[in-house]
Amino acid sequence: MARFWTDEKIDILITYLRNGMSSREIAKRFNTTIDAVGSAIRRYNLAEHIVAKSATVKFLQNIELEGLKNENFEQLKKEAKLNWKIAKSDIKSNKNKNVQIGLFFPDAHIPHHNNAVCKAILKLMKDVKFDKFVIGGDFMDLGCVSHWNRNRHKTLEMKRLKSDYIVGNSLLDEFDKRLPKNCDKYFLKGNHEKWADDLLEEMPALEGLVEPEIMLNLNERHYKVSDYNELIKFGRLYVTHGIYAGINPIKKHIDELKVNILFFHTHTLGMRLSSSPARNIAFAGYNGGCVCDLSPDYMKSKPNAWTHGFAIGYFYPNGYFDIQLIRIVQGKFVFNGKIYDGNK
Repeated sequence: MARFWTDEKIDILITYLRNGMSSREIAKRFNTTIDAVGSAIRRYNLAEHIVAKSATVKFLQNIELEGLKNENFEQLKKEAKLNWKIAKSDIKSNKNKNVQIGLFFPDAHIPHHNNAVCKAILKLMKDVKFDKFVIGGDFMDLGCVSHWNRNRHKTLEMKRLKSDYIVGNSLLDEFDKRLPKNCDKYFLKGNHEKWADDLLEEMPALEGLVEPEIMLNLNERHYKVSDYNELIKFGRLYVTHGIYAGINPIKKHIDELKVNILFFHTHTLGMRLSSSPARNIAFAGYNGGCVCDLSPDYMKSKPNAWTHGFAIGYFYPNGYFDIQLIRIVQGKFVFNGKIYDGNK
């Protein structure tokens, strides 16, 4: 069977790359896929022939808009927005019960989420009618528009913001199908979602094209969206994506905020109680884990304490609460005596 990339085609491919043609355009010329072009570039060591482009042009290519024209942004916004049919739920919970239960879903970093971990949590969501559902920030990774990746063309090769948002919408659909229709839903922006805001500061003409709240249809899905570092309150508990990191982030959050706090951000699980006067309940701090891959490429195989996990909250009418941290090991966890296995 003849190989697709003949010497003649490789010479033509090199010419296209030297002329600054995008992988999408090249794929159309060869009547193949973008992935096939990227594979050929790597297999035949053609990266040196790729013409370096400015960060602005590179970002526009990553957004994957056909025929971007400066004079017609409104039409482009209309064309670029994902035409997504949002999943609906017909499940109803009983919010009049004495204790409400909430699920806190941490750091997915789509498209670098862990499939087995996400599937295990989705199985739990079929069994439990949650009254509250909180996406704790960094739901999207948005590395393809990060200022940290400017001019890193090899890192950004084949990455597309639009395809990342398609994955994000797909996972949100799975949530929506399992959550009660009267569930209170919250979407906290993390530092990674802030990268979309940073991009808009540089290129305000992209407004309406890159924001998570728009591209994930969060308004249509009835999520309450909170800005990065904003605190949301559930009775006596405050929740945020995560303001501090360092050696002891739980202590730092308690010491600085002086409230009961649940946060994520550092991808680890933990709990700490503060000291308190006699007969008073101590402040509690919780670190809620992550559901993303534990060794992404940018970590360069460095050791870390990242841990798969999530949190379940129990909320009483008087404002008091309890938080249950659940560790996930190899895509499995136990809740109420039942094993939830995302590998099956």
